[in-house]
Amino acid sequence: MFTVKQAAKELTLSVSLLYALVAAGKIRHERHGMGRGVIRIPKEALDEYRQNCTRGEASLPPAKKATRRTFEHLKL
Repeated sequence: MFTVKQAAKELTLSVSLLYALVAAGKIRHERHGMGRGVIRIPKEALDEYRQNCTRGEASLPPAKKATRRTFEHLKL
């Protein structure tokens, strides 16, 4: 289990970005203690996050063909 600071270092992210990912539900975590408690992130959750962020060439959308635009309403 990692603290937020340790997990941020492991993922090479800022601590504030990791808190935002936790708040958005983008990374699995646990809260322990009373009230807000402390956030703990399992190592497996870091691996899951990396998998979900990984994009390959096959998953990229095809490039759009450039089209020439005409501006007939403009007078030069």
